[in-house]
Amino acid sequence: MAKKNQSGGVSIGDVSGGIHGSIIAGRDVTNATITLGGQPTPANKEPTVDELKQLLAEIQSELAEITTQQEALQAISSAAPFTAQGAEASVNQAATEVEGEVDEEQAESVQKSLAEATSLLGGILDGAKTVAQKSVEVAEAVKPIAEKLEPLVEKVAVAALWAAKLWLQG
Repeated sequence: MAKKNQSGGVSIGDVSGGIHGSIIAGRDVTNATITLGGQPTPANKEPTVDELKQLLAEIQSELAEITTQQEALQAISSAAPFTAQGAEASVNQAATEVEGEVDEEQAESVQKSLAEATSLLGGILDGAKTVAQKSVEVAEAVKPIAEKLEPLVEKVAVAALWAAKLWLQG
């Protein structure tokens, strides 16, 4: 049963999560808190390049785990496994680009890649929400992946914000 006492959360069938504000709809993560290295970390902090690299490494790990769940992704939609792979490719590209010196052009590419991954993963999450409302049996199959996608979408959006703060503001 969905948690009814959460404020600012998102419910997906029987899944409740810690997406705050309008992150799913508008990807506004400025007031969000993510987990980085097992510690709560505010999204609006001034990040270091090492923190962004650590966040991207965690995202890559979590996303790799999600992309292996082909049956659950297929239950969301026939395109979801490929969409997840596209998001994974976008995150991997961003992670590769932040390994060396980042100029403005690369920073824009990193932010674009992360924004694209946020959009793709958000689409899968929206699909999971729709599927979860249709059938209890399907909802049970989709629930574990939806629980992992919620914080992952938030992390990817924060990574895009941090890339902008590091290299595009100033």
